Amino acid sequence: MEYSGFVVSVGQVPDLPTPPCQFRPAKLTAMRYLASASLLLLVCAMALAQRGRDVEVLEAKARRVEEGRLSIDGRVRAGKPLKGLTLTFDFLTSDGELLSSQKTAVEDDVLKRGDESSFHAETDNPPGSVRFKIRAFDGDGRQQRVGNDGPFVID
Repeated sequence: MEYSGFVVSVGQVPDLPTPPCQFRPAKLTAMRYLASASLLLLVCAMALAQRGRDVEVLEAKARRVEEGRLSIDGRVRAGKPLKGLTLTFDFLTSDGELLSSQKTAVEDDVLKRGDESSFHAETDNPPGSVRFKIRAFDGDGRQQRVGNDGPFVID
């Protein structure tokens, strides 16, 4: 039986030439470094993504109470000790464009990690607003990271 120029008997494996090695030790070392660096970047990115929020919005509701007025109520939880927490409500159109912003302070002036506090605000209803997002600032005016910041629908 002939097979590609090699004589092969039944039950024998043909003696084929071995292909040249495509991966030299230098290439393998470079690939190992690249794989290690990629893994390190992935771990760092995951750690940043899991980093806690400074403020978590537990609930937020806005409703139109009278002509041209909105009532906004909700609760937040502090992810770290905060003093003088102020919330800013960004009112948005249906396309997500910012119409205006309003500020209010939470009920408790000092919050420890894990403390919950309520907020209530009455403000003018910007014409065309259908949703709102929430931002948070400490007493010194530094913006805080907010979890579950919206957008929330205005009823």
